[in-house]
Amino acid sequence: MHEKNLDGTLKELHRASGGPWGGTCVDDAYIAWLTKLFGVKAMEKLKREAMGEYIDLLREFENKKRNIATTTDGQVTLRVSVALKEYQEKCEEETIEAKIARLNLNKEVKIHRDKLRVSADIARSWFQEPKDNTIRHISGILAEPEMADVNTILLVGGFGECQLVQEAVKKAVGRRTVVIPDEAGLAVLKGAVRFGHQPRIVSSRCVKYTYGFGVNRLFDESKHPAEKMHVDEYGDKCIQDCFQKIVEIGSSVEVGKYMPAIKGIMRKTGTTSSTIYASTERDPKFTTDPSCRKIGELLLGMAPGETEEENRFEKNVAFGDTEIKVTIKILKTGQVLTKILDCL
Repeated sequence: MHEKNLDGTLKELHRASGGPWGGTCVDDAYIAWLTKLFGVKAMEKLKREAMGEYIDLLREFENKKRNIATTTDGQVTLRVSVALKEYQEKCEEETIEAKIARLNLNKEVKIHRDKLRVSADIARSWFQEPKDNTIRHISGILAEPEMADVNTILLVGGFGECQLVQEAVKKAVGRRTVVIPDEAGLAVLKGAVRFGHQPRIVSSRCVKYTYGFGVNRLFDESKHPAEKMHVDEYGDKCIQDCFQKIVEIGSSVEVGKYMPAIKGIMRKTGTTSSTIYASTERDPKFTTDPSCRKIGELLLGMAPGETEEENRFEKNVAFGDTEIKVTIKILKTGQVLTKILDCL
C-alpha cells in the first residue's frame, strides 16, 4: 500500500506481503491435473525426453488462460504434445480414452491427437486456489483501520491480465477503483526500470522484519534464565545471544536515513564481530529464537584497549533502500567499518 506525496514520491503504508498465488500457481494446478490424467510416469518422461514440447505445452497454456472468464462456457481447447499421449500408452496399463471413461469425464474431457478439450468448469478450477488466497489476503489488508482511505487498486503482472482475477478483485474491493494498465504483465518490469533510474521515487518504506543485533546483556535473575548466564572478560555477569532491536516489523523508515546510534563494547581478547538478525516477531528476546535468522556479520578486529571505556563502539543502521547499510565506529581509534546487506 502506498500514498502519493505532494512531490510525486511514494510513501509505503503497508509492508509487502502475500504468498505464491500468481500465474505460476495456476500453471502448477494445470500440470497437476494433466499428471492425474496422463500419469506421473508419462509426464516425467515428457520432461526428461522432450523438454521442448513440455515448454510448448506451458507456453500454449500461458496464452489460453488469460481468456478464461466467468462467462466462458462450452469447452476450452488446449494443445498438448502427441508424445505425451504416446508416453501414456507405454507407461500406463489403460489407454487415455479408457482412463477418461473410468474417471467419469466423458462429457467434460475430449482428446484427439494434439487437441485436448476440457469443460470451462474444469479450466476455472485451476484458478480457484490462487484466486481465493489472493482475494482473502487483499480483503484482510483492506479491513485494517489504517487502510480506510485506500481508494485505488492497481492490478499488474501476468496474473492481473486474467479476466477471472480481474472480476474477483473488482467484486472484493467494492467501491474502490480498480486500474488495470495496458500490458499489465509488463508493468512490473517497467516499474523496476524506472526505479533503477529514480531510486528515490519511494521516500519511505515499511520494514518487512524486526531487525536487531546479537549482544550480551547484564544478567538480571528476575528476567533471564540462569543457564544462559556467564561471566565475561570484564568480570560482569552477562546473558549471551540477546536480541538488541533496531527497528520493529511494520515500522515506517525514511529511505537512506540512519537510525539512532547503538553503543557496544568490544571483546578484550580475540576478534570482535557484530552480527545482525531479522525476525518475524515484533519483540524477540534471543537471537536463538525460531523466528530469527542471521543476515550479516561485521568483523571489528582486535580491541584497542583494556577497559570497557577504551573499547566502546557505536553502530548505525540505515534502512529503506534495497540494501541495509551498517556502519560501526570504534570510538578510541575513530576507525569506521561499513557493511552493506543486499536484500533483493
